Amino acid sequence: MSGIAIALFCGLWQVISTTDFGYTLSDTLGQPVVVGGVVGLLMGDVQTGLVLGGSLELLYLGIIYPGGTVPACASSAALISIPIAISTGLDAGAATVLAVPFGILGSALWTLKGAANNIWSVRVDACLEKNDFRGVRMNTTILPLLVSAVIFFVPVFLCNILAAEVVTAMIDAIPEWAMNGIEVAGSLLPAIGFSIAISMIGRKEIMPFFFIGYFAVQYLGLGAIAIAIFGACVAVLYYFLGNAPEKQPVTNKGGE
Repeated sequence: MSGIAIALFCGLWQVISTTDFGYTLSDTLGQPVVVGGVVGLLMGDVQTGLVLGGSLELLYLGIIYPGGTVPACASSAALISIPIAISTGLDAGAATVLAVPFGILGSALWTLKGAANNIWSVRVDACLEKNDFRGVRMNTTILPLLVSAVIFFVPVFLCNILAAEVVTAMIDAIPEWAMNGIEVAGSLLPAIGFSIAISMIGRKEIMPFFFIGYFAVQYLGLGAIAIAIFGACVAVLYYFLGNAPEKQPVTNKGGE
């Protein structure tokens, strides 16, 4: 696909992944590993796309949204940095460094979306006073979605169009030793996201499962699919055992 087609696709994908349609669907579409696989397929390099997406997935693994705030947007980071990295030949470490400012840009877009959509709440109140339910539907669904679409589509589209040339020029101007340093630093960033996630789920009663999985991969040579199936079975078993009703002792009635 051409650069413009990829930019259009990424802009539309960002709009879909930020609509909060069903939450699970939109959140899944916005995950970097999903973006990497799809963008890599469209650009003819699925393997590189998945490697880049996996690196960014680790970086944003521990990101949470307290009080509805978005500290960093993983989807905007992936939808801008992955196409640029594939087209310019950046490795995963350098692409991870590149993704950070675009993730912050996405955070600013979420803030802008929230501020812009405050307009519709005022219009909804006015429509309710007039019993204009058609206006209520327009101001709670259609118009906010259109405004959000413009807010997210335009920056992602323009970044894909313009940033690739800027990044290429920057790479050519950076000395080799500095580029090596950027790649090394970028390789360390996923560890930050992974450590944040571990700190949140690192309860003492759960940590043994983490170490079991780690040593199963390192010393038993099990693949990712085998570990995923094994982990799912352990999780289901752990859930049912933890929520099983306690058996009450049988008591004799009537002296029987």
